[in-house]
Amino acid sequence: MIKKTDTGYQVDIRPNGRNGKRYRKTVATKAEALAYEKWVISEYSQRDPWQQPEKDNRTLSDLAATWYRLHGHTLKTGTKRMTELNTVVTGLNDPVAATFTARQFTDWRSTRLQSVSANTANHDLTYLRALFNELRRLGEWHQPNPLADVRKIKHDDTELSYLEPGQIRALLSELDKSPSSHARIQARLCLATGARWGEVSSLKPTAIRAGKLHLSGTKNGKNRSIPISDELAELARSHAPLLDGMNTFKRAVARLDLALPRGQMTHVLRHTFASHFMMNGGDILTLQRILGHGSIQMTMRYAHLSPDHLQDALTRNPLASTFCPH
Repeated sequence: MIKKTDTGYQVDIRPNGRNGKRYRKTVATKAEALAYEKWVISEYSQRDPWQQPEKDNRTLSDLAATWYRLHGHTLKTGTKRMTELNTVVTGLNDPVAATFTARQFTDWRSTRLQSVSANTANHDLTYLRALFNELRRLGEWHQPNPLADVRKIKHDDTELSYLEPGQIRALLSELDKSPSSHARIQARLCLATGARWGEVSSLKPTAIRAGKLHLSGTKNGKNRSIPISDELAELARSHAPLLDGMNTFKRAVARLDLALPRGQMTHVLRHTFASHFMMNGGDILTLQRILGHGSIQMTMRYAHLSPDHLQDALTRNPLASTFCPH
């Protein structure tokens, strides 16, 4: 394991597993740290035969199974992550992990990019690299991470579609025609709070109190409380617990022929809240807290919609005082 410290880069490694001898050293650069780490592993591999560990013949699928058993099952999205790892492992033809190289991965990625987006390919890299990192932390993997130096693919930001006021009215009107009242309530809650569809799809009466929508079991595991109107609170509370109205919502979108980007069916409601929040002069830090983003970078996707976003460009550019009429 290599960790950046105040004095440089610290190498902390046990080539013989968690119970073996520990090697620690702090050096000035990451390159030196990687070189030292490789040297320790090389020295260990050159010991006398009776000191050698058994050859590690585990495949990537074996490592994935170990990762899930020791760590993955504790994650909220662990099952989904395991499914995605299995897709990657199968695509790579499940090589022996000890001989797996970055070149093998990048060659496969080049082919995979013919059928998936760059964003999906970056997720492949993130998940597989994290698998090696976690197993090293757990003492289950003693070699360097073969994907440590592989870079993600740069790509354009995904289009964030949002609904205009007329489209919002048409969608809510269409949902109101449905015999099931749950989809229309869930859509209104998402539009009013920026909540994800899954966060309100099985809402209980206790989630609405003191004029706020209280969300738990969120994507990042942190609870959020967002003020809502008395009318919406009463509507939701009177029909709770809610049943997932996803199919009703999809049919309404299809009837209106709304052109939504792939993967943004119900998520367009969250984008719509965030976009209108900024267009109406909302603060980006407040929006971050409302949406529950762990990083401001995620929220900054909406910053350009603010009425005063980069307005200084009009008055502070070098042509402003020379050519603009007074």
